[in-house]
Amino acid sequence: MLSIDKEGRVAVITLNRAEAAGAQPHSLREALHDAIDAVAMDDDVSVVLLTGREDGFPDGLNVSALGAEPLSASDHSPAEAIHRCVKPVLVAITGAAIAGGLELVLACDLIIASTSARFADTHAHVGAEPGPGFAKRLVQLIGPQRALELSLTGEFLEAEQGYEWGLVGRLTPPETLAATALHIAKEMARAPLPALIKRKALNVAATL
Repeated sequence: MLSIDKEGRVAVITLNRAEAAGAQPHSLREALHDAIDAVAMDDDVSVVLLTGREDGFPDGLNVSALGAEPLSASDHSPAEAIHRCVKPVLVAITGAAIAGGLELVLACDLIIASTSARFADTHAHVGAEPGPGFAKRLVQLIGPQRALELSLTGEFLEAEQGYEWGLVGRLTPPETLAATALHIAKEMARAPLPALIKRKALNVAATL
């Protein structure tokens, strides 16, 4: 369903889409929550990268397998595990990130997306509330008017537009997504862990 591999001081959490296709979304969310908690406590890990795999090839995380309902409805929310993690968490995203999937993506410190990624906030359309901090993070990234438009229309935001608006930190073609994300994670991991933790804490404090 998912695996944890180490590339130097980078922990790569990979969702296997072929195995995930037959699993229940809540079990995937719980497995991802536990995996993030595990690497957060691993002293040999400095940076966490969330990604995906299909047909044996590294690709990007397609969060549609996690279900579209809000992650806050779960006692094992992977988004909350990311919020607790003091280490930088990167996500390499492909496919559609909707509602709970978008919560997970926005919880990460750096969003690296392929041009095939799409984003939509459908919480209002299904009468659900997102997790704590979701609306604030969305506003911080794309601004209040764009955030309101995205949340009240429920329309998809394509990757290129998401990059222009500031939702996405790095945009790549699908074929280079995995390599680009791993390269960035490894470059971050060259810094001492205490420095990474302090710098992430400063970034978080600046957005409070």
